[in-house]
Amino acid sequence: MEHRTLGQRYELVEQLGQGGMGTVYRAVDHRLRRTVAVKTLSAELALQQQFLARFQREAHAAAALNHPGVATVYDVGEDVVDGCAVPYLVMEYVEGRTLAQALGDGTLSAEQAVDAAGQVLEALRHSHGHGIVHRDIKPANVMLTRAGTAKVLDFGIAKALSELATRLTGTGVAVGTPAYLAPEQIEGRDTDHRTDLYAVGCLLYELLTDRPPYTGESPFSVMHQHLVREPVPPSRLRPGLPPGVDAVVLRALRKRREDRFADAAEMKAELDRAARMSTAPTMPAPAAAAPRAQADRPEPAETPRHDRAVTGSDRIRSLGRVVFRPTPEGMVALLGSALAVVVSRSEMIDTEHFPLAALLGGLAGCVLLLWSARLACAVAWAPVAEAVAVWSGFSRAELGWETRYVVIALLLGLVAGLCLTAGYQDGRSGGFALVAFWFTGLTSVWYFLDDLHKIGVFYVLLLGVCLALGTQTLKTRLADSRGPAVPAPDPAAR
Repeated sequence: MEHRTLGQRYELVEQLGQGGMGTVYRAVDHRLRRTVAVKTLSAELALQQQFLARFQREAHAAAALNHPGVATVYDVGEDVVDGCAVPYLVMEYVEGRTLAQALGDGTLSAEQAVDAAGQVLEALRHSHGHGIVHRDIKPANVMLTRAGTAKVLDFGIAKALSELATRLTGTGVAVGTPAYLAPEQIEGRDTDHRTDLYAVGCLLYELLTDRPPYTGESPFSVMHQHLVREPVPPSRLRPGLPPGVDAVVLRALRKRREDRFADAAEMKAELDRAARMSTAPTMPAPAAAAPRAQADRPEPAETPRHDRAVTGSDRIRSLGRVVFRPTPEGMVALLGSALAVVVSRSEMIDTEHFPLAALLGGLAGCVLLLWSARLACAVAWAPVAEAVAVWSGFSRAELGWETRYVVIALLLGLVAGLCLTAGYQDGRSGGFALVAFWFTGLTSVWYFLDDLHKIGVFYVLLLGVCLALGTQTLKTRLADSRGPAVPAPDPAAR
C-alpha cells in the first residue's frame, strides 16, 4: 500500500484488517516514535456530522480507561484525504491474534476458553466502573497477545453507532454483530453493563463449543432466536464440561437483564468457582480430544499428581487432535481426494510414478481431513491440478513463445504466488486459496518448463507446500497447548 500520513503525525504502514466500520492499519507515530494502530472510519460514517461529534466524545471517554485488558486509546482526530474527511482513532498496537483467528486455528481447550472470558470480564469490570459499556463484545474485538493476555478493542465506537442509528431511524435499531446481540439491543431498548455480560456469555459459548449459541441462514433468523429460544447447554456440544460452567453460560444468556449476573465481578467470581469446584478431574476438549489436567485442583492422596507427565501428554494429544466438523473447506478437500483417486486410474499422464503419487495424495487427503482441512486440500488437489495442466495442452512445445501466451503464463504464476501466500496465512479457509494455487501455478509451470523438468518441479512443490503447512499447523497446536490455566493471572502482574 502507498504510505500516507494522517494529522501530519501518523504514517500508515500496513493494513491489518477491514470491516463495516472502517479499516485498521499498523502505523508509526512520528512525534512519539512508537508503533500504533490506527482505525479510519468508513466514508459513510464520515458524512454523519452528529456521529463524528458523538464518536469523538466516546473516544475521549474510552481514553480514560487504564487497564492491562483494555487496548489503550491514544488519540482521535480527523484529516482530509483527496478532498474527503477521514475520521480516525489511534490505539495501542497489540501484537498477537484475535480470538476469532484463534478459533480458526482450532478449538481452544476449556481452560483457555475460561481464562480468556475471565480476562474479558476483568476488563469490563474496569470499564463499567467508569460508566463505559462496550456493546460489541465478540471474538474479533478481543486480541490475544503472545503472552496469553486478552485485550478488548473498540471501546466507544458501538455506542456512537447506536446513537447514530437512533437518530436516523427514530428507534434504537440493533447495532452490532447478530450472533452476540442481547435481546434488549435487538428490540431497541435501553442497554446497560448487563448487555455486555450477555455478549460475554455468547463469547464463552463459542470458545467452548466452536459455534455461537444461535446460528441461522440470515441475521434476522439469528436475532429472532436470541429473542425466543433458549440456548442448548454447551455440555451437550462438548460432553464433560463441568456443570458449573454450563450454569454460568446459561445464566449470562438469560433474556431478561434482571436474571443475569449483577455485574462483571460477580460473573467472573462464579466462573472461577465453577472451574475450581468441578468434581471432574479435568475440563476436556471436544468429544474426539483428550482432557487436560486442571493445574489448580488438588488430587486425592491415593492418586499422586505428575504435573510434568500430564503437561507433556496434553501437548501430544493437542497435536493429534482430530476434528469431525463438516465445513465447505472440508467438502472441497474430500472432493479433491476422490478426484485424485480417479486421476490415478487414468492413463493420460505417461510417467512411471505419477499414478502412485496421485493415489497416495487422494488417500492422504482423506486422512489429513481429520486433522486439517487446509492441509488436506493442499495434498489432494495437487495431482488433480497437475493432470488438468497436462490435459490442457497449454505448453511451450505446442504454442511456442507468442507474447500473449507468455503474458498469460506469467500472470498465472503471479496469481499462484498470491494464492499460496493467502492459503498459508488464512488458517480458517486457506484451503480454497491453495486449490487455486495448484491450478494456476502448475499451468504456468507446464508452459515454461520442458517435459524433463515438469514432473520433478511438481514433486518439489508438493513436498515444500506440505512441509510448510504441516510445520505451521504443528506450531499453532503447540502454542495452543501451552495456553494459560484456568485461574486468571493477577492483573497487576500482567
